Amino acid sequence: MVWLVVHLVATAVLTGVAWASLGVIYPAFALVGAAEWPRYHAAHVRAITRVIVVPWVAQGVSTAALLLDPPDGRFGAAAVLAAFALAAVVLTFAGAVPAHNRLGAAATADARTLTTLNRVHSLIWTAEAVLAALLLVR
Repeated sequence: MVWLVVHLVATAVLTGVAWASLGVIYPAFALVGAAEWPRYHAAHVRAITRVIVVPWVAQGVSTAALLLDPPDGRFGAAAVLAAFALAAVVLTFAGAVPAHNRLGAAATADARTLTTLNRVHSLIWTAEAVLAALLLVR
């Protein structure tokens, strides 16, 4: 049960960061001038990495632990949590990282692709957090 709590907390943090990015961080990109953009974006990438690395590692470790020892023997639920986590990893490395790389090299902040990808992240992590919470109360 401890690993399920760790998983819920880590996923809830990632969910919160994703929704805050959608509602606050990405819209604010448009306020940064072209001259300041490359330095601002590089600072953003460094800062957001520091924010998400610990919960993401905790999510990964707890996912493995839940697959090895599912809560109340519910391997199917643990597999769904793992599928959500894997989907977020694939979306990050196949979509968000390249989008950030393109955005960092651009003269201006057109975050539409990144916003779309992050909307999917937000929905994945929200569903994962809800499932983890339901598993805890049942």
